[in-house]
Amino acid sequence: MLNNLIKLNLKKKISISIIISALIIGCLFYFIIMPTINNIKIIGQNIENQKIDLEKKYIRGQSLKRLTENLKKIEPQLVILDQIFINRDHELEFIIAIEELANKNNVSQKINLDISRAINDNGCQILPLQLFLQGNHTNIINYLTNLEALNYYVNINSLELSSS
Repeated sequence: MLNNLIKLNLKKKISISIIISALIIGCLFYFIIMPTINNIKIIGQNIENQKIDLEKKYIRGQSLKRLTENLKKIEPQLVILDQIFINRDHELEFIIAIEELANKNNVSQKINLDISRAINDNGCQILPLQLFLQGNHTNIINYLTNLEALNYYVNINSLELSSS
């Protein structure tokens, strides 16, 4: 067979060499270069996904940092708000405070809490409270002034005064 190859003319030898070289290059391309290109594409896609994920985490971290800074700014005000509103299970402290006000101002009072008419508003519960006061005009006005001066948020909707 090698003798037959040697006897071939130059044109045929060049053609066979080109065909064999093309086959070798084709095999190299198909078995080595194509899988490598596919792996590079997969790695590039993974890098892009990680970049997007890192950007999201960075944005989340920045939001958390901003939130922490804002919380530090309003933290002193939160202490004031905790004192203004009556926390659940601390209602007795408020009732004791207004009873002490009544005693201090020589006013007798009757407290009427209607829990069935409680209103939920933005996570806060509003409890209607009725106070029936008895005493002289000056003492009642002093009581109301001291009530407004308490560290609690009291909203007076109506006020009735009558003489006995």
